[in-house]
Amino acid sequence: MLNALHSYYDAATAILAAGPDSRHYMSNTTECLKKTFIMMQSALGTEASLEIGARGAEYSLEMANVYGNAMSICALEASPRTHAYFSKEVNYRDFGVRYINALVSEREEAAVFYEYVYEGMEAAAGMSSLLVRDIKKHGAVRRTRSTVRSIRGDTFIEHKFKDHKKIALWIDVEGAQSEVLHSLSRSFAQGIITSVYIEVEKERLWLDQKMLDKDIIEFMRKHNFSQFLRDNEYYTQYNIIFVNNAITDCDFSSFFEQYRAQLQKAPVQ
Repeated sequence: MLNALHSYYDAATAILAAGPDSRHYMSNTTECLKKTFIMMQSALGTEASLEIGARGAEYSLEMANVYGNAMSICALEASPRTHAYFSKEVNYRDFGVRYINALVSEREEAAVFYEYVYEGMEAAAGMSSLLVRDIKKHGAVRRTRSTVRSIRGDTFIEHKFKDHKKIALWIDVEGAQSEVLHSLSRSFAQGIITSVYIEVEKERLWLDQKMLDKDIIEFMRKHNFSQFLRDNEYYTQYNIIFVNNAITDCDFSSFFEQYRAQLQKAPVQ
């Protein structure tokens, strides 16, 4: 299966490289990848979903729409500003999603979290992180500091998902992938993580960022995962689906074909 996953990843990379180089098309490749990841979870037998860096938890809400009460779904958003805004906008419990204000890192203590504020926007937009980024390059009006509680990913899983043995992770943490991935060391070792969707960077966009895309691929390889599919979200950032190599009873070819078909239909402007 390992060779098959690598071949699908290489094929997806080639398809994306041959596609139109427009911002509209690139954003649609991300939507195609998300849909594929969500639909895969039934074949993987996923019992629980954890979204880390959720913002408004759009992914978790889509998971809940597809799987309903058949899956335990949690979404963690570290920004107090963003969490408060979306908590007023959406009653997450009505959709079967637990939406929690918490930061995931290697330390279990109060931590400083940086929020980037834009003119006319209530919720923090896109760049808020455990790490610092140069706001002058990205149009933010100001950078604010908040103190949030930090929890290890392993601790959260042990408390909230203790009865679940097949867990999917969605990670979008703006440069802090190292802190999140290393906080999940026990869960990786136990083999309970079946699939991971993660945003990665080709170059350092945040001060003190420890991992780029190649580092994350190597980390996942050491933890018995292979990259399966990817998108072209931005020129410096993209998303990868990783799959646990221990999974041998899933027809990954069908999901690759679904993804390729979606890419062919992705609108171009």
